[in-house]
Amino acid sequence: MSPKVSVIIPNYNHGEYLVQRIESVLNQTYQNFEVIILDDCSTDNSGDVIKIYAGNPKITHIVLNDNNSGSPFKQWQRGLELTTGEWVWIAESDDYADHCFLEHMLLAVNKLPTAGLAYCDSNIVTGDGVARQTFGSFKNERFKTNRWSESHTNNGLDELENYLLFGGTINNTSAVLFKCDLLLRVNPFDLPLRYIGDKYAFVKVLAESDVVYVQEALNYYRDPFNTKHADRFILYFYEQFLLFDWVWRNVGPINREKFFRAFYENTRNSLFRDWNQEKFSLYRKLFQVNRYLLMKSIAHNFRMAFASVFSFTKQH
Repeated sequence: MSPKVSVIIPNYNHGEYLVQRIESVLNQTYQNFEVIILDDCSTDNSGDVIKIYAGNPKITHIVLNDNNSGSPFKQWQRGLELTTGEWVWIAESDDYADHCFLEHMLLAVNKLPTAGLAYCDSNIVTGDGVARQTFGSFKNERFKTNRWSESHTNNGLDELENYLLFGGTINNTSAVLFKCDLLLRVNPFDLPLRYIGDKYAFVKVLAESDVVYVQEALNYYRDPFNTKHADRFILYFYEQFLLFDWVWRNVGPINREKFFRAFYENTRNSLFRDWNQEKFSLYRKLFQVNRYLLMKSIAHNFRMAFASVFSFTKQH
């Protein structure tokens, strides 16, 4: 069995990494794939680099936007509209892959017909371009387990309830294969997400399928701890709330205690500083979305703030 894979490479201003990314796709040991390259109106030399590959028979579509879409997930959606494969690999343009990525990932998913998503461990590539560590060790430490030291499969709902909802256990989209028809059917583009649309896609797929983890670090993830969006924390809070609202309304049965532990962990937000028009507006929107969850979040954040002040007072 040799299913076709559609490889989507969405790019914005990663011209310096594009050759490495594209070559790591074209030189896969598994060759039944098509490549769709999308550029979101880059202002660097990305367009010139992409045009070099225009005649490659593996590349079925090159789409160069005249205007920036404002969201990488709009590029995902555009790429999915062009796919013809059974599986889809969204290969982010600043990452790259081991040449055995597709071969080993497909061997794994072929053993579990109910899988809608598979992911592998990722190498952490620092600013100097050297991979010194993988994510598996971080996750094992955080969850006090050895589960990411070995390949495994899991029921999708169990994966959500015990791992994915708590944090980024699927660390990088470039490390993921999606079942294409399932990803299209669940439609992870129905919310206006700019920062956590990848997690939302993982959640919606695993709500309806099982998951495969490949222990090999076949993906190279560049600068995962980049803090360039730190000043947009309020938007991460807002988008995490929307994600958990979707889970609350659509996924079940799910353990209520675990749901709220994960919800509180991902919607921590100071109630006593950084208020401005944007923050007021987002809270008003969330009140309209789900006032019950918003009140739970506010109450929890207030308790945490009070406990922090009380602890500080006792120590001094």
